[in-house]
Amino acid sequence: MKYIEAVILGLCQGLTEFLPVSSSGHLMLLEELGIGESSLLFNLMLHLATLLSVCIIFRKKLWYYIRHPLDKDVLYILIATVPTAALAFVVRLFVDEAGLLLLPFGFFVTSVLLYLSTLKWRAAKEMDGMSAFITGLAQGIATIGGISRSGSTISVMLMLGIDREKAGDFTFLLSIPIILGSALVEILTFSGGFGGVEVLPLALAMVIAFASGLFAIKLFLSMLKNKSLLPFSIYTLLLAIASFVIVYVL
Repeated sequence: MKYIEAVILGLCQGLTEFLPVSSSGHLMLLEELGIGESSLLFNLMLHLATLLSVCIIFRKKLWYYIRHPLDKDVLYILIATVPTAALAFVVRLFVDEAGLLLLPFGFFVTSVLLYLSTLKWRAAKEMDGMSAFITGLAQGIATIGGISRSGSTISVMLMLGIDREKAGDFTFLLSIPIILGSALVEILTFSGGFGGVEVLPLALAMVIAFASGLFAIKLFLSMLKNKSLLPFSIYTLLLAIASFVIVYVL
């Protein structure tokens, strides 16, 4: 693999995994444009690199949850993970093959959700079991290409009235079990082998994915405190239009 390709893929994975613009959608577009890596090992290692960035940012909370496994936030993460896993299973069985065809519509759904999150829906409320379950459903739907995981969960929580800072922390902590679970599923179901990956480009891509992941998380959490998500809505709308042209016209 060329080093420049490794840099592009590392940046794309690190930035778009945590900004509300859909990492899977961006990677599908890059692959359609001839930039991408089909190796399971390569993709898994990039996901693990971005997972590490989440663990670094939230290391204090993770350590607290390890010492207090019965904390209510741990329960909410578990509640949200159940519908996510169920919907991800359904998407993998029935929707994955149409992934590229659905991509423009996925970006459009992300754009609409992000726009809706800018509207005032209801008075502020605390996180509860039902809010966690609904958030998990939103994350499950985001297993369709083009629908942002962080964008859908953040948008739904804001519409439910969850505090912006709480919503940001919860959506990133919720990414940990889903990234680990997705990696495990890929390992168990993939039969194409792990070979053909050059070590140095892979290492470069991982370092870039990790560093850009740290940057993206901090940037998004900072923006979430007092800025609108409307710019991301506009960006994903433009992506929806561009991807429609690439998939259906060119």
